[in-house]
Amino acid sequence: MKKEYVFVFTIGLLLLAYLLDAVVNPLTLKLTIPYQYFTPTNLTKYAFTNVSILLKAIAILLLPLLILSSLNLKSLVKGLILLVLSALLQLYAVQDIATGNNTVPLEWSLAFTLGGLFLLLPTVIFLLVGSLKHVGQKLAPEPEDPPKFKL
Repeated sequence: MKKEYVFVFTIGLLLLAYLLDAVVNPLTLKLTIPYQYFTPTNLTKYAFTNVSILLKAIAILLLPLLILSSLNLKSLVKGLILLVLSALLQLYAVQDIATGNNTVPLEWSLAFTLGGLFLLLPTVIFLLVGSLKHVGQKLAPEPEDPPKFKL
């Protein structure tokens, strides 16, 4: 799939999520950590909000992957970048909800949490591919060119 299509799809997801946020009232739950929201009771009670959070989380997943696919980096480096990004998203969401600062709306904090969790899957894949390439190069190095003799 072309990168332009993925970018337009990601922007469409964000626009649809904003439309859903405009239709429903903001969440007013008092949570201590963001993971506390993802219980069966809340997931069935706030259906539109869940769809909005899921769409934002998918966009949060796609955008870094799209940017990293444009860069010519090794798989191991991409995996490490995604790991750091996932950790930062998780930590920001935990801090925002635990302190009650509400720098961003609660829906975005929950989307950061879910998007950070989603980013762990490509992180593991990139780290495994990068590690296996590195091990493969150590075990079977590329053959050197035979010496050339001039007559």
